[in-house]
Amino acid sequence: MKVTAVIVALLTLLQNFFTMIGFFPLKQTEIDYGGIPYEEPVIVEPMTIIKDGASEYRIVLSDSASVSERTAAEELQYYLREISGVTLPIVSDSTEPQGKEICLGQTSREGVFYTVDRSDLGDEGFILKVFDERLVIAGGALRGTLYGVYTFLEERLGVRWFTPDLTVIPEASEVIIDKQLEDKQVPVFEYRDDYWLSAYDGNWKPKQKLNSCVNGVIDEKFGGGISYAYFAHSMEWLVPAELYDEHPEYFSYRKDEGKRTLDQRCLTNPDVLAITIENARRVLQSNPNAKIISITQNDNQDYCQCANCQAMDNLYGGPSGTNIWFVNHVAEALEDEFPNVQFDTFAYQYTRSAPTGIVPRHNVIVRLCSIECCFAHPLEKCGAERGDNIIEKSMDQPSSFARDIKNWSEISENLYVWDYTTNFREYLLPFPNFHVLSPNMQFFMNHNVKGVFEQGNHTGGKSGEFGELRAYIIAKLLWNPYADVEYHMMDFMRHYYGVEAAEYIKEYIDFITNKNTQLSHLFIFNRSDEMFHMTASERKMVEKLWENALNSDITEQQRENIERSYLSYRYYKATKLYDEFSLLSFTRMEENKKLHADMKRLGIKRLTEWHDLPDNPWFLLPPNEWQ
Repeated sequence: MKVTAVIVALLTLLQNFFTMIGFFPLKQTEIDYGGIPYEEPVIVEPMTIIKDGASEYRIVLSDSASVSERTAAEELQYYLREISGVTLPIVSDSTEPQGKEICLGQTSREGVFYTVDRSDLGDEGFILKVFDERLVIAGGALRGTLYGVYTFLEERLGVRWFTPDLTVIPEASEVIIDKQLEDKQVPVFEYRDDYWLSAYDGNWKPKQKLNSCVNGVIDEKFGGGISYAYFAHSMEWLVPAELYDEHPEYFSYRKDEGKRTLDQRCLTNPDVLAITIENARRVLQSNPNAKIISITQNDNQDYCQCANCQAMDNLYGGPSGTNIWFVNHVAEALEDEFPNVQFDTFAYQYTRSAPTGIVPRHNVIVRLCSIECCFAHPLEKCGAERGDNIIEKSMDQPSSFARDIKNWSEISENLYVWDYTTNFREYLLPFPNFHVLSPNMQFFMNHNVKGVFEQGNHTGGKSGEFGELRAYIIAKLLWNPYADVEYHMMDFMRHYYGVEAAEYIKEYIDFITNKNTQLSHLFIFNRSDEMFHMTASERKMVEKLWENALNSDITEQQRENIERSYLSYRYYKATKLYDEFSLLSFTRMEENKKLHADMKRLGIKRLTEWHDLPDNPWFLLPPNEWQ
């Protein structure tokens, strides 16, 4: 390190320390949560669909409509009835045309009364447009028209699907839209996965325009989704460990141990390639709906260091090159038999940097993983990584992830990202990352990323750390990386927590975001002792915010939602041994018992990715040591 950089880092550390303990005031900066400011649709020229319990409109659908287009018609009919009490009939496009119609998909009216340019809509894009008095919602037959209906209901009529359990449907005697309505939307990403608990719901996913079947199957009535054969760390199954006894040469040689280990596979061994091809073939034959198969390294760093693997690593610039060589051969061998399948692999940990002298085949997906990165600051700008020492984390370092995504985007036709949005070590710790979700998604988009997997708390029960809110925001950004995050946050919170309570909770999110962004980094395996310190006066202020939220005009369900999110702050205090959880507090064990009881009552089943909430922990310990 340069001496000047170290001195600057040490001064930064000192400044942050004094700010953290309250000697220097924390800068009260306005948080930019990202996106283009949302503008409520304005009705310039009113066109009435329903008025005073009646309508002249009907829903027109082709006799050859796809399954999802028929669902779109039924969903439009249902929600219009819920809004107004009026049921619009669904009729075939073989009926005599009339002026007042809602035409879904491609109907016989097209080319006669209007035209639709489908040249760039693909399977999922759509157009909303009024022609004279005819409303047209037309898109890709697979899911586009359905997405168009959901977007029309949400953006024009005010329907919201905040969580699988919270749908908001406004009631109105009139349904009026703008006669000048014209909206075209095409997704930026071909693959969109929101790996949070909410997104396990197969009815919620299509309404949010999520199309991955990894964490819950999307029914064919919604157009189905993109499914994997295997999903991650698949070499464990493609070349199973039981082969080791007879063929240790199939497995990774480690110089540090002086022997073969079960951790990874020897990718330059021709038998390993042949076995992988054959087992991948069997998996694909048994999963005929799979669009992608995972050919991915196991979840450890112990790649093969045998002479052949090291020679290939040297040839192609590192283990990532050997991995691409291997997956390319699998993809080539199976392409003719499975022409519509893509072969997915990782750029993860030891394979994260792009290779040299070799490129992924046209049917190979590279999934670049951000597991080492900081999530308090945009990925493009922050070079701090998990594992850096305290001096390195205080230095202004360039982002190696930005370098890697740039290099991969230049050689890969199919670049995906596996991103992370929670603290897997301690699910309930505050994870203030809402402000980076938008810039990170735009960063992916600007580097030709085609698919994004956002991993969160997915392991059962409910989230006590804004998981439902985060799932909703991520879904919006996966469809539109420029979505107005703050607008959608407040829209969600006013319904989920209550109008008045939302303001207090937003103030809390702003505060912890400011605190963390200014004074530290944020990693997905943070320990409690690595989290920012709140002074006594700050904690008093935060307690008042939660107290005010709970004392607001709220429903019983909203109270429960607030209490569940409040768990995160209570857990933070308990692990930091603050206030009522202090070692000097005579009631500390009772407070831990209350916290544990509230976790169970409010549906928290996991404290970490690997550990359930125990039934009878030792309450003398802080909750991060209960498992």
